[in-house]
Amino acid sequence: MLIVFSQEDSDLSSEYKNMFEISYFCDFSVWEKEKTIPSAFIIKGKDKHYISSTLEKVRKDNEFFASLCFITDSAFPYDDFMLDGQLPQPADLREVINQFDNLSKSFKRSETYITHQGRFIKYFWLRPDFILQPYHDWQHARFYRYPLLEALSLDQSDSFEWLRNLANSKIIDPIRLIDRQRECTYCRSSHLSFIDVCPNCLSIDIGTQASLHCFTCGCVDVQEKFLHSGTLICPKCHTQLRHIGSDYDRPIENHQCHSCSQSFVEGNVQVRCAMCKKEMESSELIQNEIRNWRLSDKGRTIAFRGEVFDLSAGFNQLDFIPRELFIHDLDWMMVTSRRYPNVNFSLFGIYFANLPDLIELFNHARLLQMLEFFAQQLRSLLRTPDLSTRTAENMLWLLLPNTDEQGLTGFHKRIENSMKLLLEESEHTLDFRFVSLPSHKLSGKENAELLLARLYGELL
Repeated sequence: MLIVFSQEDSDLSSEYKNMFEISYFCDFSVWEKEKTIPSAFIIKGKDKHYISSTLEKVRKDNEFFASLCFITDSAFPYDDFMLDGQLPQPADLREVINQFDNLSKSFKRSETYITHQGRFIKYFWLRPDFILQPYHDWQHARFYRYPLLEALSLDQSDSFEWLRNLANSKIIDPIRLIDRQRECTYCRSSHLSFIDVCPNCLSIDIGTQASLHCFTCGCVDVQEKFLHSGTLICPKCHTQLRHIGSDYDRPIENHQCHSCSQSFVEGNVQVRCAMCKKEMESSELIQNEIRNWRLSDKGRTIAFRGEVFDLSAGFNQLDFIPRELFIHDLDWMMVTSRRYPNVNFSLFGIYFANLPDLIELFNHARLLQMLEFFAQQLRSLLRTPDLSTRTAENMLWLLLPNTDEQGLTGFHKRIENSMKLLLEESEHTLDFRFVSLPSHKLSGKENAELLLARLYGELL
C-alpha cells in the first residue's frame, strides 16, 4: 500500500495504480487516525513547507518512523537528509520495497525500537548503504546539524552527544572527516570572534608602531621621536644614528598598547562567543570533529538479534580506564622495569571466546547477572593501584604493579577459582582463556601496544 500525502487533486500515473494499491490523504493527521500500514510514504506536490512538515511527522511517528519516504518534486536541502529520494519508476519502486520488506522481516521485533538507540539502529538496518551526513547551517549555533537525528530523537537531545554515545558503544563507525572546528567552552557555539588584546592590560586599543633601539644609551622608543630634520637622533642621548646594526636596530616589539603604552611582539588572542557573550582564551576552546557515520557490524548484530544490549555493561563495576591510558601506563611500567630490575609488575589478560554467542543460549538478564557476578569477584581480587581496561567486547586486561612471578601465580589461581563459579552458572558453556606475563620475561624490543597485540593473538 502506497500512502500518498498531497494537497493537489492530481493522482499518480496509471503505471503506479496498476502495480500498487494507493491511498490518498491531504494531511498526516488524517492518515494517523486510520494508521493504514504503508509500503512507502509519498509526499506529492511542490509546496516545500508542506513537504517539510509532513516529513517531520513521518520521522517522529512512534511506529512507522523508519518507513520509506519519497517525494515527487524538490524539497528543502535540510529535508533531503531524511528522505529516500525522488519517487522511482514503478518497477524500481517495487524492487526497493521488496528489499526493504526482506530487511524488515529479518529485523528482530522487540521493544527496543522505542529507545533513541533502537530507533537509530532500525532506520539504518533497513538501509544497508545509508550514511549519516551532517548539514551545514550557518544559522545554527554549531554550524552543523544532523537532521535525521533531530527527527528520530524522542526528547530533542543534542545530536553530537548522541553520536558520541553511539560511537563509544561501537554502534556506529566513522566514514570521513568533514570538518574540524572550535566551539565555545560554555555553550558549544561555533559563532566565535577572535580579537587581539594587549597582553598587559587586555585592552583592545592596540596598534602596530615602528620603534628604534639606540645602542649608545639603550633607549627604545617610537620611530617618530628619533626623526629630526630628516635624520635619526636619539631623543635621550642625542647621538646621531647613521648605520642600522652598529648604531641602532629595530626591536621585535612592533606593537604598542594605546591604553597602557606597553610594547610587545604579539597580542594575546581573546575569544568572544556571539551566543552566550562569554570571553575565553583560545586554548580553552573545545575541538569538535564533524564526520559521516554508518552503522557498525555490532549495530547490525544488535538489529538482527533484537536487543540493544551491551555485554560490557556487566563489567561496569571494574572501573575500566581508557585503552590509550592503559597503554601509556603499561609503556611507562615497561621502561621503568628495564631501567630498574627490582621494579616488578605483571600483565594479565582474560578472553571470553564465546561470550557473544551466549546471548543465543541465555536471556540477556541472566547473562548480565553472570557477568556482574564475575566482575564483583574480580573486583575483590584487585588492589587500589591495579588497573584494568577492555580492548574488545570480550577481552579484559589487568595491570598489576609490584607483582612478581610468584604473586602472579597466586593471582592466577584465585582467578581460576572465581571462574569455576562462573562456569557452573553458565552450565559449562562459557569458553574463557587466560594469558599472563611477569615483567622479567618482557622482550626488550616491544612496546605496550605490540605486547598486547602479540598476547591477544596467542588467545585466538
